Amino acid sequence: MIRSRSRHFLHLPLFLLALAALSLFPSCLAAKIKVPAPVKVAPDQGFTGIDGKWNTISLRVGNSEHISNVLVSTASQQTWLINPLACPPKNQTESGRTVEVADGQCIDSRGKTFNKTESTTWTQNGFFQLWILKNIGLSGVGEYGWDTVGLGNKGEETVTLKNTTIGTIVSPNFWLGHFGVNPKPTNFSSYADPSPSYMTLLFEQKKIPSLSFGYTAGAPYYAKPFYSSLTLGGVDASRYIPNELSFGFAPDNERDIVVGVVGIKAKGATKSDVNLLARESFSMYIDSTIAELWLPVEVCNAFEKAFGLKYDNATGLYLVDDVMHQALKAENASITFSLGQQYATNLTIDITLPYAAFDLQASPPYRGLQNSTNYFPIRRGAEEDQWILGRTFLQEAYLQVDWERYNFSVSAINTSYNLPADIVPYYSAQYGPAWQPPKKKTSLQTKDIVGIAVGISLGIIFILCGVFWWFWRKRQRALKEKLEAAYAAQAAAAVDVKESHENSDYSSSPHKDAKTNVFPKAELSAGLDSLPTTPGPPVEAEDTERQVFEMMGDIPPSLEAGGRQLSEKESMMVREARINGIDPSGTPETSPEPGDRLQRQAPLSPSEVTIVSRRTPVSPLTPLMPRDPRDAASLEGSDTFFQPPKPRTPRDGRFLEGDDSLLSPISPVDGSDASRRRFSYEA
Repeated sequence: MIRSRSRHFLHLPLFLLALAALSLFPSCLAAKIKVPAPVKVAPDQGFTGIDGKWNTISLRVGNSEHISNVLVSTASQQTWLINPLACPPKNQTESGRTVEVADGQCIDSRGKTFNKTESTTWTQNGFFQLWILKNIGLSGVGEYGWDTVGLGNKGEETVTLKNTTIGTIVSPNFWLGHFGVNPKPTNFSSYADPSPSYMTLLFEQKKIPSLSFGYTAGAPYYAKPFYSSLTLGGVDASRYIPNELSFGFAPDNERDIVVGVVGIKAKGATKSDVNLLARESFSMYIDSTIAELWLPVEVCNAFEKAFGLKYDNATGLYLVDDVMHQALKAENASITFSLGQQYATNLTIDITLPYAAFDLQASPPYRGLQNSTNYFPIRRGAEEDQWILGRTFLQEAYLQVDWERYNFSVSAINTSYNLPADIVPYYSAQYGPAWQPPKKKTSLQTKDIVGIAVGISLGIIFILCGVFWWFWRKRQRALKEKLEAAYAAQAAAAVDVKESHENSDYSSSPHKDAKTNVFPKAELSAGLDSLPTTPGPPVEAEDTERQVFEMMGDIPPSLEAGGRQLSEKESMMVREARINGIDPSGTPETSPEPGDRLQRQAPLSPSEVTIVSRRTPVSPLTPLMPRDPRDAASLEGSDTFFQPPKPRTPRDGRFLEGDDSLLSPISPVDGSDASRRRFSYEA
């Protein structure tokens, strides 16, 4: 039982050790799953546009891989290209006649046009209204279809997808095409099934690890321009400064990436801590499809007052003439937007835009302008669904969106130069619980350090328990083998002793032929070590009718012997006859043969006691004759009773050699077997 309990008890450290090892397996198993890496889209090396200067990316379209330069749209789920009809040919006189030539300036300024007839992989769908940004009055019609689209310029190929949704546009409201990173599908009235977005196809075809992206629009006003950064399936951690604030999607499916604006302040050369909020906090939608910041009217009025801006009703723009432009540059004010989640958390993130981010130039035909002019990129939004943070804001902000987990974050960009890209993947939940969105790079907190220390300590304890258990088990196994060997040796010794007694030859024993009327009796074994040095004939306990144990019995207090009281000595002799089995009838009796069962004689009566003389030894075969009763007093004085013999004394401190009486510790004078006598008055 002890061994069983020990084995069960030692299962605990083994279980804990296995549990600690298994806690490491999910990450090891997850590492073996083949997961695609994020896709980093290379930016174009330049800035273009008629509502400001913006950094674009390149797309390879059709089987001819036509190159188009487009912007990134965080709200759109489609790819928009410029239809050739948007740049009609110009009339040009050559050799005295007028000919039509392509308007190269228009084509270049719009990021190249796409001619569907030049691609054999184009599948026609039809003309449909443009859906996005209709709430701010931007509308139009596009011709839709499906074709192959690859990311990056020629020689910079990253991924290419077939049968992607493409819309070709003509409206000047969207001067450049765009690449949509929203994963929502497009529903066409002519088709029952929706058309998946480019992001969804990328993910389904195992091109990216999740439906997520990181994006900043780029800034041309730094000494060394910062180009845009677009990462699909992850983020570029080298392009932003991490913070602890994250946002959940808004319930409006058309306006999901919404932040709360809790403060707007300006600070310049002559002004400091100027409050531009001018109302309670409000929500704004982040959309890189447009350039300006669409703000509540009250906030626009606060900007006008703080910077002396003038609103142009014809264009709806805050145009800046040369005088005002010089004054704004001299003030060099910076504007800080404080973003947070109202009623959810007290955390906020500040995104500060320098005046250079607002110093934009508009060119014809933007908003019906006839000449290029500077303008301040804020617009009046009468309704809440018109309040938008456009590309101007994303010049200084880095947007991270995880479409699968319905959350996003906004961070200030990192303006350090010559930093290598640090691509951090966002893993989809379909790869298992081991894959989680990466944590923002922050220094280890105290709780993290404590957790790591506790984990390492538990691991060490489990390992030590396992080592201790191994050595303990080895030691217990050795002890068990030693004990089993000792038990086996002891059992073998007991068997040898028993066999030696059973096989002993008693033919030469002087006691074999001796006749005795002393019945053998059972006795308690004193152990192997207490056997006499010269053993007599073995007596088995089963040779007698019943066992008589060597225990002192009571002397009969009174026995009638011929009408008289027995003396103490006579009582002793009666007890001897009863115990040693002396035949009162005097009939000679031989020793029982082995295997025969001896019958116990009847006890002696007092009248059958014969008094013998100590000088005249009586043979055990001599019958005891009854004699006349005597007075107890005369019996006591009679010399008929013999006295016990005196023991021999050693000579010179030891017994004489050759003395036969030394065969046993006490040798009886009559030569009888002392080993068989358990009680005798003579002894």
